[in-house]
Amino acid sequence: MSPHLWNAPNMDEPTNNPLLQPWQTPYGLPPFERIRPEHYGPAFLHAMRTHRAEVDAIAENNAPPTFDNTMAAFDRCGRELGRIERLFFNLAASETSPALQAIEREMSPQLAAHYSAIHLHATLFARIEQLFQRREKLPLTPEQLRLVERIHLDFVRAGARLSAAAKTRYSAIVERPAELTTR
Repeated sequence: MSPHLWNAPNMDEPTNNPLLQPWQTPYGLPPFERIRPEHYGPAFLHAMRTHRAEVDAIAENNAPPTFDNTMAAFDRCGRELGRIERLFFNLAASETSPALQAIEREMSPQLAAHYSAIHLHATLFARIEQLFQRREKLPLTPEQLRLVERIHLDFVRAGARLSAAAKTRYSAIVERPAELTTR
């Protein structure tokens, strides 16, 4: 990460960064007047750490996997990161600037690596796989069944069943297009 992009002090602390605070604006819109380009990098890094901690907590749960403690929990995690990504990439696509473009070039490969690490998280996938294998025997609503099948498919397509060596190679491959696309 280039230090010049995140030179604002303590911007990864929720109290100092408007991207990491609840948006107390009409309709929950971002507080555009308070957000500066230097807020994005630290916010992304903070939100990725938070997201990874949420994923790790699901994976490390000692209770047997259930829809609620695995699938619903996974579906709920990463909301802060998603909110920041939606705002950033909408602005980067519609009202970009050299500062936003620099952040995009720097963050896109890191975000690709982050999501790849989540989809290749062996302990989490083991819980998802257990639920997927038992899905027809579980008392799931049609929507819950669809979520189990969809999340499982997403993980499989993202390489969760690959060997360790193939996972490493796949991760590198995933990061490269993210880097090249933003150039």
